[in-house]
Amino acid sequence: MPRLAASLAAIRWSIALLEGCLASLVVVLAALVYHVTLMHVPLGQASVTLYGLFAAVVGLVYSGFSAVAAARFLARPAQSQQQLAGSALGWTAAFAVALFGAYLLGLSDDLSRISMISAYFIGLPVLLVARGMIYSGLAAQVMAGRLQYRQITVIGNRADVDGLVQNGKLWQSGYRLAGVLHFDTIRDVAGQVDAGQIAGFAQRWLARGAEDIVLVGALDDVDGLERIVNGLKRFAINVYCAPATGNARVKFLDVAGIGPNNAVQFLAKPMGDGAVLLKRSFDIVAAGLGLIFLAPFFLILAVLIQLDSPGPVFYRQERRGFNGGSFYIWKFRSMRVTESGRQMTQVRVGDSRITRIGRFIRAASIDELPQLINVVQGQMSLVGPRPHAIVHDDELGEQLASYAHRQRIKPGITGWAQVNGFRGETTTFAQIEGRTEHDLYYIENWSIFLDWWIIFLTVFSPKTRQNAV
Repeated sequence: MPRLAASLAAIRWSIALLEGCLASLVVVLAALVYHVTLMHVPLGQASVTLYGLFAAVVGLVYSGFSAVAAARFLARPAQSQQQLAGSALGWTAAFAVALFGAYLLGLSDDLSRISMISAYFIGLPVLLVARGMIYSGLAAQVMAGRLQYRQITVIGNRADVDGLVQNGKLWQSGYRLAGVLHFDTIRDVAGQVDAGQIAGFAQRWLARGAEDIVLVGALDDVDGLERIVNGLKRFAINVYCAPATGNARVKFLDVAGIGPNNAVQFLAKPMGDGAVLLKRSFDIVAAGLGLIFLAPFFLILAVLIQLDSPGPVFYRQERRGFNGGSFYIWKFRSMRVTESGRQMTQVRVGDSRITRIGRFIRAASIDELPQLINVVQGQMSLVGPRPHAIVHDDELGEQLASYAHRQRIKPGITGWAQVNGFRGETTTFAQIEGRTEHDLYYIENWSIFLDWWIIFLTVFSPKTRQNAV
């Protein structure tokens, strides 16, 4: 397999330059189209220099935000989607900086408001799509092992080093294994590791461009690890400690101080207090407005449901939600039965229990809209893992241990799994696993921009309507 070794800085600044130029181009083209094409202003009288300077400032500032985002992406290329929403923030900030500069210089009145507004709103989807394409392409190359931009060295006992190199899949994370050092070959007569040889090993690879050393060892030998790390403190190098185990499922999040002791943190609340407040505020405003504007539509739909089949317009079903607690979800009735969440049969494709109007509202996800009430009540969020009936939740939890981890955040009307095609019945293990992996990805990488992106995809992406029953 051909592999391309590249500099981390070169990739980061190449992305920043490309995105910065694209941002500038959007501003210039919007101004030219407005003045020359729509207003029929001669090119020589269209303030090309002023708009060019404004575009240059926008592009320069945006490229700075792009470089920061690219550095985060390259640190964790498997999570490329997490960085996409940052393009909207960077674009907004770049525009704000350029407009403020124009105001301070007394040039803001010379800029067309229509062309500026047009450039801003055209640039949002253009730059978002561009970043998505760039990051997705690079992530695919990294995951295939064809792009490696960080040299890494590994030291430890031979068996432990071989286990990390063979099972760690470093080559799928942008790392290129530069060198290894086995403790077995550098022990003295007393069995102690020769610190001088470790220092010499680090110095040699530093000179060749390596900046990372992974120390593989037993975490209970803290004194032994300290002796080795102390010998490396003279160098400007990153030193990591990886446990000598083949278990890659347990994640070490941080080292926290518990009194005078250091403790390894394995789990953390997925959202801090500020993030919870931001998400809740967005939910209340959006759900409240949604209920107000959709009220006439709800009334029409209620009449259609009543005319189509006997029974209530709404029905409530018990679902499992945040932290394992249960609640009753609101839905438009789309079936001839209204089963409880503890005893029910999962809906299948072509299910005869679905009414005529029910088949339409389920395909369009209209039956889920009353859950805006659950959002206002605080039982759900607009975006999050879809809650399942109690009986299904128990069954799925028995089939996949990580399934219950979805309950670490409020359930949602729509979610990352749904906009990626994991909707409807879960009859195979692959469907269960795929839905769970996408939900856990959302929990681990939440941002308000990701919520907005998921809502956008819910409305416009055809994947959202896949497997609807």
